[in-house]
Amino acid sequence: MEKEDTVVNNNVFVLGAGDTVIPAKEPLHYDKKNRGSGPGLAFGKAISKAYPGRKILLVPAAVGGTKISYWTPDNSRGLYKEAIRKATVAMNYGTLKGMVWQQGESDSNSKDAPLYKQRLKELIANFRKDLGNDNLPVVVGGLGGFLRSKYYPVVNAALKETASEMGNVRFSEASKLGHIGDSLHFNSKAQRENGLNMAEAMLKMIK
Repeated sequence: MEKEDTVVNNNVFVLGAGDTVIPAKEPLHYDKKNRGSGPGLAFGKAISKAYPGRKILLVPAAVGGTKISYWTPDNSRGLYKEAIRKATVAMNYGTLKGMVWQQGESDSNSKDAPLYKQRLKELIANFRKDLGNDNLPVVVGGLGGFLRSKYYPVVNAALKETASEMGNVRFSEASKLGHIGDSLHFNSKAQRENGLNMAEAMLKMIK
């Protein structure tokens, strides 16, 4: 994380640990001890800039290193159910406006990559159904071009195709500003650009 990742915006909040609403700053997530910055804060600030009179509440539910198959309603890990629970808590404070999906690295293998598009479509349909909005705007973020797996283009294509085939779903191109040295995780500058790209895609749907 860099200094600007910890600068708060008076109109951007996050649903934190214990379901507390606090000013948003990185790290937004609390799934792992070695967590860093993501696209969420830059996304929130960009949405706030477009709607200066509104309060923005971010609801982080991501868990690092997971496959999309872990995010089904009946999966024993409970990731999907916890995401729905958090979103439901957040809706006590306002209206749910959209969802961002940034995942796919763990599915970039010969077994999972060919199944990714169908799984993603089912995931979006499930979230929309259980959140009570069949047209909930969804932005899906692209994978970094630095990934070493030869199957990541298959997952990236699935993300793009899902956005073109489903209504109110947009694809957001991944930043080319680099990784943290592991050819896996975006660096801070790239994460901020990802957030801005995602916000631009979201604003085209919700405005």
